[in-house]
Amino acid sequence: MPDGSLPDSGSSIDSRRLLLVGAGPGLGLAVARRFADGGYRVTLVARSTDGLSNLAAGLAETGAQIDTIAADASDPEALRARMTELYNQQGAPGLIIYNAVMGAPDKLLSSSVEHLQTAYAVDVIGAIVVAQVAAPAMRAAGSGTIIVTGGGFADHPIPALATVSLGKAALRSAATMLGADLEPDGIRVATLTIAAQIVAGTAFDPENIAKRYWEVVHSDDPWQAEFRFTGE
Repeated sequence: MPDGSLPDSGSSIDSRRLLLVGAGPGLGLAVARRFADGGYRVTLVARSTDGLSNLAAGLAETGAQIDTIAADASDPEALRARMTELYNQQGAPGLIIYNAVMGAPDKLLSSSVEHLQTAYAVDVIGAIVVAQVAAPAMRAAGSGTIIVTGGGFADHPIPALATVSLGKAALRSAATMLGADLEPDGIRVATLTIAAQIVAGTAFDPENIAKRYWEVVHSDDPWQAEFRFTGE
């Protein structure tokens, strides 16, 4: 990690502040709304400032404090810089949900090296970078929660969705390893695997899945390396 890239270990953590990386109009918005309704301050991260403005406007009715940060997960060092700014502040997020993904159809035999590298940066490296930046502040506080959005493609890879299949498998492994490293410091890390395609109006409606995130964060049950949402 480059010198000076880590946040000041004296920065405080706000356990009721959510950092949502990869905020979008589907699952991201539903998760943000569920936690905003539950009294959390919410910080949204996405590439587009226009998209962030629309999401924040859509959450205004919750009455929660909504902050936005424009950052591109496909540029890990730029993402690191923005996250370092955040975690050098007092009251930095004590809950992180990493939801960024490149989910467009593609195949390994026809994907360029540039495409493969970009997809891996978004799907996996970005999550690791965010954890690297947040970990010192969370360690200083003795608490913190990091959840990454997993997918059934990690269990059953699909050749026509090659990079997201690779990404979800690698992301789950990364979260498991981060959890093993951080658990002794009181920091919880897990994958929440969504076992089917997210479709509004079905059992896999974003609002139903958002409730599962809330349950995982607030349950008194033993922590696990992986939680699942199966539509039930």
